[in-house]
Amino acid sequence: MDGKKAKEADRIFQHVLKNIKPSRAEARDIIYNVNNVVLKLKEIVPGNVEIRVVGSIARSTNLKGDSDVDVFMLFDRSVSKESLSKKGLEYGRRLVDPKKGERYEIKYAEHPYVRVYLESGIKADIVPASKIESAESMATSVDRTPMHTEFVNSSITNKQRDDVRLLKYLLKAHGIYGAEAKTGGFSGYLCELLIIQFGSLLKFLEWACRIKPPVTLYPIMKKAVAEDEEAFRKFGKRLVVIDPVDINRNVAAAVSEESFAKLVLVARAFISNPTLKSFYGSGFTSSKSEELIYGFMKKSGLQFITLEFRISDKSPEIIWPQVNKTAKKIEDLLCNNGFETAFSVSWIDGNEALIMMALPMQSVKSRMIKGPDIFKTENTSQFIEKHGKGMGFLIKESTLYALEKNRYPDAESIFGDIVKGKLIDKHKDINLKNAKVLINRISKKHAYSAYVELSAKLNIRGFGGE
Repeated sequence: MDGKKAKEADRIFQHVLKNIKPSRAEARDIIYNVNNVVLKLKEIVPGNVEIRVVGSIARSTNLKGDSDVDVFMLFDRSVSKESLSKKGLEYGRRLVDPKKGERYEIKYAEHPYVRVYLESGIKADIVPASKIESAESMATSVDRTPMHTEFVNSSITNKQRDDVRLLKYLLKAHGIYGAEAKTGGFSGYLCELLIIQFGSLLKFLEWACRIKPPVTLYPIMKKAVAEDEEAFRKFGKRLVVIDPVDINRNVAAAVSEESFAKLVLVARAFISNPTLKSFYGSGFTSSKSEELIYGFMKKSGLQFITLEFRISDKSPEIIWPQVNKTAKKIEDLLCNNGFETAFSVSWIDGNEALIMMALPMQSVKSRMIKGPDIFKTENTSQFIEKHGKGMGFLIKESTLYALEKNRYPDAESIFGDIVKGKLIDKHKDINLKNAKVLINRISKKHAYSAYVELSAKLNIRGFGGE
């Protein structure tokens, strides 16, 4: 990037930072409330249990309005996982005073922990873990989290903390921030490591423009290895970021191929033309979402078939893999019956999940079924017998094909069988039987979420936004 563009990029960064960095008053309030949580918890736990604040607040990389607190109770390594979990839940629950309107929820990672909602407005995750000196001695993956905080705080400058905030917000604006299953994006810790690795947000974005995957980053050595096939074979991902506290962990494991590619597009757009629009994207509008959705459906010339169904009241991290697997099965069903899918998008909106398939307008009255290569096998009779009631057989080069009437002449008929409880097996928390099928329309209550999800899927800057 030339000097003029670099100055413009810095001007934009400073402008955005004013809107996303906690004010001094907010920072003071957070520190005050966090200290109160820690002091109250110290009155509850035994003296040999260490209380440690971790996460973005402990590393001063949190965004404005983000006052969520992560507090770890570090038990001696000799305490069993079962005992640690039991005591952790007991201590976390005792932190809450129902008379003050405070409450708690039991959440689950590798073991249960307590999320408390306190009178001060603070939401805090109270997590039991083992106190360890190295990743080799951890019992569960959460044990290394305090070591992440130690590494970041010993490696980052105040200027880089602001660059982490900017990177988080940039990724959030383009729908790729967060390591949860729905997003498949970049975690806060990964953002911190990327800034530590490259020194600044601008240098990271410049590097992202010319990525040659598979690529491996080593933040502890500030080293990058392009076209690293060895790490790709080991981790199975084209972006690998080695955890400084655990060399056998890829911090970028949750980053999907789509999110990785979108990062590159975002970086290229901003570096080539640093503007507020290329940083923020176009944003979304709730007032016109329904109008924009239907306008897009009409202009696209595609057919939109949406399944709308109830889901169980469980964590999104439990529900999302099931929704994704179901969407993949539907795509495979369509493909196997001769129907091409342009794209699909899935999302959770309240107590319902939605799977939307966008297909070219098509009617498939018959289909070609590929059979054996005639020269590679003598056993063609089974294929001929199986498809003998069809419309005939064809030979393309040396491969035998059967021409058959399609069981499903249109995509809608496939969805008709799906909601009758056929074709798709029921998942533990998902049942498509009696799901609602919507053709080229969306329920009014889901119009905004559909607009947001389609915008994120189709264009990194949204479509039709204000």
